[in-house]
Amino acid sequence: MKEVRVGLIGTGGMGKAHATAFKNVPMVFGNEPARPVLEIVADLDGEALKVWASDFGFARYTTDWREIINDPNVDIVDITTPNNLHAEMAIAAAEAGKHIYCEKPLALTSADAARIVEAVEKAGVITIVGFNYFKNPAQAFARQLIEEGELGEITLFRGTFDQDFLADPNVPFSWRLDRKLAGTGTLGDLGSHTLGLAHFLVGEITEVCGMMSTVVKERAVPAGGSGYAAKAEGDAPMREVENEDITECLVRFANGAVGTIGTSRVGTGRKLGLGYEIQGTKGSLFYTQERMNELKLYRHTDPDREKGYKTVYIGPDHPGYKAFFGLAGIGLGYNDQKIIEAHDLVTAVALNQPAYPDVRFAYGVNKVMDAIETSVKEKRWVNVSEFDTAVD
Repeated sequence: MKEVRVGLIGTGGMGKAHATAFKNVPMVFGNEPARPVLEIVADLDGEALKVWASDFGFARYTTDWREIINDPNVDIVDITTPNNLHAEMAIAAAEAGKHIYCEKPLALTSADAARIVEAVEKAGVITIVGFNYFKNPAQAFARQLIEEGELGEITLFRGTFDQDFLADPNVPFSWRLDRKLAGTGTLGDLGSHTLGLAHFLVGEITEVCGMMSTVVKERAVPAGGSGYAAKAEGDAPMREVENEDITECLVRFANGAVGTIGTSRVGTGRKLGLGYEIQGTKGSLFYTQERMNELKLYRHTDPDREKGYKTVYIGPDHPGYKAFFGLAGIGLGYNDQKIIEAHDLVTAVALNQPAYPDVRFAYGVNKVMDAIETSVKEKRWVNVSEFDTAVD
């Protein structure tokens, strides 16, 4: 039995999701073409890390991420750190000949993302970036419908990703609000997923015009912790929020379609409000992640008396679902998307074939994000090609 050994950097929420995914790959997909092994994990707090590593079944742990990069037993370097560390770690991993699993956004800027692409393609390593919503079988089916011409020529994409985890002004400051650590706010954290889905389903975005808003201007500094559950004392000092709470953007696609991208982290009532409507000359699709096992399909060619959206329940006839369940209606969850994503990477490494979406795809998303930021600052339409680099 072939093994692919994983070195994980970061034990926050996404580190937990990645470790859980790798542990579950053999249980869902079996041991072929390879079995992932949790070899080593890195984070800063050694005492907490010792317990975490034991709980998840890692063979070893370290407080120095470079030890993972230089470990000859590690095949995949898995990066789940704050965004500002992605580029340094990914480039070091590529130069060491390691395959890479990196959370999105790939980097703080498209220039840094281009450096990652250059290092990866020079080294010839395999990569996947954590746009995990692609891995929902509903999205694979949506793409099939579009490619098969069921919707005709695509004319419009409206995409959103709203959550309300920062709607309460009493939620304290975290790294996501620090521009040096996170870069953009809701655009990079949530909007990158929507931009990625737009590219995956409709095609390349070529031109943008955006606006941003910061609703809660400052937040209390937490006494400890930095995640969603962090708390602040009543007399805690306040700190300025350094990036945006809301992004709205008009977009044009290379294929002639137009659309909008909207995202908010203060969107009251939305818990996981990733969704889209795609309109074409022959039909439309509607999707929301809050009902992730359903896809709404409208065919304009139906008889008039039968026209209307129908609900497709995702099941074993759709790509990626059958390994989990043999019946529709049972449903997959967030972590199942991560299991599919981890399995795709393990399979690609074992068979020496590309994985998707890779760092070049993620670089394209970074370019669109930079174009949106520039549009906001300069109050103009911006062509994404303004951010082309030597790797294009």
